[in-house]
Amino acid sequence: MPTVDSTAKENLYLGEWARSLDERYRLSLPTEWVEGLAGDGGQCVLAKERPGCVSVWNAQQWEAWLADGVSLVTGKIQSGRLAGRLDQVQMLGRLLSTRHRTVPIAGRGRIAIPESFRDFLEVEPGGNLMIVGAAVCVEVWHPKRWSEHLAEHMPEFRQLFDQLAD
Repeated sequence: MPTVDSTAKENLYLGEWARSLDERYRLSLPTEWVEGLAGDGGQCVLAKERPGCVSVWNAQQWEAWLADGVSLVTGKIQSGRLAGRLDQVQMLGRLLSTRHRTVPIAGRGRIAIPESFRDFLEVEPGGNLMIVGAAVCVEVWHPKRWSEHLAEHMPEFRQLFDQLAD
């Protein structure tokens, strides 16, 4: 998971908004989140999380996190420490190749959802989506998948909150 800068730590992404995908596969992010996600470059990173959910990250934070992780794995490959785990290395490469994409944040906080991400979200133009704050990033959910996720995890809320706040 990308490292979160001190500004984002002070201002967690929290909230839930219903949005729809326009005919050009764009959706508008909540305005209060655009600046933190866009950073200096005006771009964000979309990452496939689970079927029906794509996360949105600040591009600079994502790239730093990814570079650190890839560097560690590359070092292990070069030193021979992963020699017996070629199948896992290949799986990691496949997933890294398709998991994320950098996209611009256009006027009015709009992002265009690339085709493979639309398929992953199971959404068509005019379709509804949920924009959800996930504390350190923003998530875009298919509404049915979001409802299922909430139904599964909401009973754990109090215990999770108490553990993290302790």
